[in-house]
Amino acid sequence: MMGGRAVHRLALATVGATFLLIVLGALVTSNEAGDSVPDWPTAFGRWLPLEQIVGNVVYEYTHRVVAATVALMTLSLNVMLWRVKERSWVRGLGLMALLAVLGQALLGGARVLFLEHRFALALTHAFMAQFFFGLMVSVAVVTSPGWRRLGARERAVHLPAYLPKLCGAAVLGLFVQLLLGAGFRHRGLGILPHILGAVVVSGVILGLIGTVRRAARAPEAPSELRALARLALWAAGLLAAQIALGLAAYFARRASRFDPQPLEPMISLTVAHVAGGAALLAIVLVLTWWAFELSERAPAEVAPRPTSQRAF
Repeated sequence: MMGGRAVHRLALATVGATFLLIVLGALVTSNEAGDSVPDWPTAFGRWLPLEQIVGNVVYEYTHRVVAATVALMTLSLNVMLWRVKERSWVRGLGLMALLAVLGQALLGGARVLFLEHRFALALTHAFMAQFFFGLMVSVAVVTSPGWRRLGARERAVHLPAYLPKLCGAAVLGLFVQLLLGAGFRHRGLGILPHILGAVVVSGVILGLIGTVRRAARAPEAPSELRALARLALWAAGLLAAQIALGLAAYFARRASRFDPQPLEPMISLTVAHVAGGAALLAIVLVLTWWAFELSERAPAEVAPRPTSQRAF
């Protein structure tokens, strides 16, 4: 269906724009540019203050422009979801994403206007950014052609019963870990909770990766599950890169803790670490959605018949 493909393409584009927005947000925080523009929603009392867009204002103003673009893309996506008569629960996901991006804009404005609540608002703003990103990834998954093809045919995929729970634990753990990382970047939390969280979440994700890889080796495994196994390899590589980036960013931050301004190595490593966290969240969400869809819906659907009724 042409309309369905257009919805999926717009969802993918919005995912890409949101990822860029998260990177820009990390640049704002790492450069300590969050207070460079004193007002909201305007900037220095105007919508386009060309002469003031210098230095740290570049990061903050660009962040606002891209945020507005993402909001418009999300609104357009919702219009398309209703026009093509998408499934009601998919429209619900789209509406939730729209409400999230509007709430995120208000949080960003409150962060500028209410400095006495700076840490709480910044932490909530950072969490909502990843939550909205997760919603958009979810919309992109469930509007994809592969998802539609899978739903249109019979499937009897035998996966470990604990796999959906493991996926849910990985997603929840990643959100908590992203929140702990934001707390450290905004100087409201120490590094120890983030390190302990990394150990726990890494173990859960490695368990998820191993489970998907083992299930894909079964002779009856469908092509979708084998594709997920390849995606799991990307998750493993990204997890290793995230650990290395996190360590490098921490030591770069410690080395420059007495400098009056953030230094380039610390900024680049921190931004890369934030981007890697968002990418890992996206991959784990894709694995989670497909794991739930491929899992047996109810034991009764695959339960063998009683022996007395079998044909010998």
